[in-house]
Amino acid sequence: MSQPDATPPEREDPRWDDLVKNFQQLDAQAPREPSAQERADHLKKLFNTGPGAMNGPRDFAPEESDESFVPDEPAALGSGDPMLNLAWTAAAGGPIGLLLCVLFFRSAPAFVVIGLALATVAGIVYLLKRLPTEHDPGDDGAQV
Repeated sequence: MSQPDATPPEREDPRWDDLVKNFQQLDAQAPREPSAQERADHLKKLFNTGPGAMNGPRDFAPEESDESFVPDEPAALGSGDPMLNLAWTAAAGGPIGLLLCVLFFRSAPAFVVIGLALATVAGIVYLLKRLPTEHDPGDDGAQV
C-alpha cells in the first residue's frame, strides 16, 4: 500500500456528510439501555409489592463465619473391593481388547479372542450379581 492510498482524500463529500448526520440523529433518538442497577430496581418494584413481600433466593446474603468447611480426604484409588475392580476391568477391557484385536492383530489366536469374550461376560455377570435384589419400601432411592 503506497503512502498516497493511506491518506483520505482532501475533498469534501456532501453525501457522506449527510449520511453521518442522519446516523447521529438516529443514535440520539434511540432509547437508552438501562443499567444493571436500574433493571434490578425496576424488577424489585415489579415483583416485591404489597405488605410482607418476601425476598427471593438470589436476595439472600450468606452469613460470614470464621470456620471454613474442609472436606474429608477421599479414599485412595483402588482401595475398594479388588473383585469389583477386576470385574469393571474385565467388563470394560474385554470389548476394548476385542476391538484392538480386530483393528491391529487380525491373526490373533482363537484362545485370545475367546478369553477376552469370556472375561467380558464374566465381568458383566459379576457386576449384575452384585446389584441389590430387594427394595426397601421406605427408601426412595435418593442418596447423598
